[in-house]
Amino acid sequence: MKHITEASKEWTHKPGYSKKILLNPEELHKEGILVQKLQIAPGQTAKNHVHKKQTEIFYFLNTVGEFVVNEKKIDLHVGDILVIEPGDWHSTSNSSDANFEYIAFKYDWVDGDYYE
Repeated sequence: MKHITEASKEWTHKPGYSKKILLNPEELHKEGILVQKLQIAPGQTAKNHVHKKQTEIFYFLNTVGEFVVNEKKIDLHVGDILVIEPGDWHSTSNSSDANFEYIAFKYDWVDGDYYE
């Protein structure tokens, strides 16, 4: 059993977004698995990109932002799940005045599997 508090984890800031790794492969005793909380600040955009190996499963905590996958805008609702498979081009932006927040469950994850 593990009990991990979100407050015990640090935010990492990247261009257009911030992420907090909630569980990494070492904590899960399983290579290729990662759980993150992501945040898109008001007025920010995470650029269109693709992954060659990993699958991302997003769970939306709020829906103040926008996701575009393979040039299609996705209509999001709180609690929705969006699966981004290898080869799916995707971007996200936030034109609201609140943070856009969601959880990412990643498998077949490897550091550096990010291509613009």
